[in-house]
Amino acid sequence: MLKPTKTILAAAMAGSLAVLAGCSSSAPEVQDPNAQAIGQIEPAAYENTSVGYTLTYPKSWGTQVQPEDTLEWNGRPLPAENVVVFNYQPQQANAQPEPLLVLAVYSRDQLEKLVTEVGGDFVQPIVLGTKDDKVLTAYQRGANPYPPASTAGQQFAARLLTPEQLQSAISW
Repeated sequence: MLKPTKTILAAAMAGSLAVLAGCSSSAPEVQDPNAQAIGQIEPAAYENTSVGYTLTYPKSWGTQVQPEDTLEWNGRPLPAENVVVFNYQPQQANAQPEPLLVLAVYSRDQLEKLVTEVGGDFVQPIVLGTKDDKVLTAYQRGANPYPPASTAGQQFAARLLTPEQLQSAISW
């Protein structure tokens, strides 16, 4: 029969402490992948199935920004193949929706013709992508249609996207 010595007991204690130290909070945790997926919220998105792009937009748009298939922007027709206007609807009673963003798909020839024929009067769109002969563009409202200090004006301004945000929100 072996008799424990002070050296063996000290080694056993040191080994136990090392194991316990490895279990401290600084060690990486193994997480259940299902638990993480449950906590994630899917971003809101608009999918244009006729042209094949998706715009992932901020949750802050909520139900106050609604897409509308139309060929007009700011009361003028856009000679594009596909146009979607995202209208902002203030929460105030009897408030009229105002266009916030337009996504338009042109053929390369259409866009070139529009730029050369209309010239300086034409508001240059933000080019978000090209695919085959198609060009996906965006137009944003230049001025806030509401008084900037009003609730509607502040909410409208908070929903505008920068060109960089638009670019990263598009998959095509």
